[in-house]
Amino acid sequence: MNKKNDKDKLTQAQYQILRKNDKDTLTTEKWIKDTGLNVCVFNRLPVQVLKAQQVAHTLLSQNLNLLTTEQIKTLRAFQRKVGNTKNHKSLKPTTAYPILNISNKINRQLFKQHKQLSQSKITATTI
Repeated sequence: MNKKNDKDKLTQAQYQILRKNDKDTLTTEKWIKDTGLNVCVFNRLPVQVLKAQQVAHTLLSQNLNLLTTEQIKTLRAFQRKVGNTKNHKSLKPTTAYPILNISNKINRQLFKQHKQLSQSKITATTI
């Protein structure tokens, strides 16, 4: 017979807090996965590597047309390296720098395109 002790029973308020905590945890984990990060190793990797992992996911999913084949290979190799749980101890912040450099280059290209579009709209409206 499984009788719970009084200390094991949750009050309604405690149950609601526990339920909200579980819901928030699931929401957070979903957001982390959607941004291209691995939930299991989120606390163990350096911040630069996490940022590079997020950037690599974004570049490969949204800006693939701006990347060269060499950049695509570099990004995918980095994703494989980060995805391998055995290599996490060997991942230093310096491994993220090439990925972040590619990201900066693509961001400059995007800004240049946006600036050209904005200028062409301004000249079209003034004519």
